[in-house]
Order: sequence, then structure tokens, then C-alpha cells
Amino acid sequence: MIRQLGVAALGAALMAPFLAQAEGAYVGFNAGRANQKLSVSTDEGGGSVKDNSTAYKLYGGYEFNQYFGVQGGYVNWGKGKIDYASDDIKGTFGSKVRSLYIAATATLPVNDQFALFAKLGVSRNRVKVVDTYTDAGVAGYESGSETRTARLIGIGAAYNFSKNLAAVVEYEDFGKVAKDDGVSLKANLFSVGLRYKF
Repeated sequence: MIRQLGVAALGAALMAPFLAQAEGAYVGFNAGRANQKLSVSTDEGGGSVKDNSTAYKLYGGYEFNQYFGVQGGYVNWGKGKIDYASDDIKGTFGSKVRSLYIAATATLPVNDQFALFAKLGVSRNRVKVVDTYTDAGVAGYESGSETRTARLIGIGAAYNFSKNLAAVVEYEDFGKVAKDDGVSLKANLFSVGLRYKF
């Protein structure tokens, strides 16, 4: 985690001189609660379970004017761990999700300090999974990875401390970040952070 934060900080430092040349550009860092929902559907039935983890994201964007812009970023979802049971099968499903996204943004200024915003875009999600289980007393282990493109929808609010610095709170729904053979993994993120505008 510390190493990943260091890489993110280094990336932001390298980007800053280039973004500073463009009025309307900004960078930000958020951290918060990630929710992962695993759903299983079979001929015999199905069900779903949820897990929460701590996630963070690093992002940058550009505002064409006070109403419209574009944003891109990287999200580290942390590690999800979901226990499940069905008939004679019991197990633990572990996941690591990393996402890159790009989205169009729309902002509604309420006053000089407060604004509401929304985003709509796509994400490219890399999911690594490990399934450790027992089936009728027999232990089993499976692992794999998948890369999937999904839609992204987000809403939030920003409070401007100054012309350059703002506090941000937002909710983002990344949809199905993984789907295969009747198994799907949905992810969403509620986060808070700071945004610096050049």
C-alpha cells in the first residue's frame, strides 16, 4: 500500500508541471470505502454476497468552462474478501481490482464556494481472483484474472477553500468490473479527498 501511494505521488509530481501550463487543469486524491458485490447464478439458483474495503484514487482533469470538462484517473480498490456457502460448498472468494477510467464531467455551481457535479464515462478494470473452497469435504483452489471494460457513473459535491484548493465528496458506480460463467462482480466507491486546480 505504501509503495503504491509512493508511485501515485511520484506520478502526480511528474504530471504537475505539464498540467500547470493549462488553465482549468486539476489533480486530486481521494480515499474511501469500496463496496464489492459478488453474484452467482446457476441452473440450481443463485445468490449474492458483499464486502467492503478501503480504496484510493488518483485523478486529473480539465475544465473547458465552469460547466463541462473531462477527467481520467486510477483506482486501487484494495483487497476484497467474501465468504460464501451453498449446499455442500463453502469457500472464500478474494479479489484485487485496479481500474483506469475516463469520463465527461458536468458541474453545477451553486455559489462561489459550493458546486455539484456528475460524471459519465468508461473504465478499464483489471481483476485478479482467488477462490479457496471445500466441496463435499474436498479442498479446492482456483485463481485467475480478467480485464473488462464497464460504464462509469458518478455524482458528487465540491467545496472550494480557495481559488485553487477544494474538498470533494463523491459516489461512483463502476458497474460489473468482472463477469464470467454466471459469476459477476460489481463495484462502487464512496470517497472524500482534495482537488488542486492550477
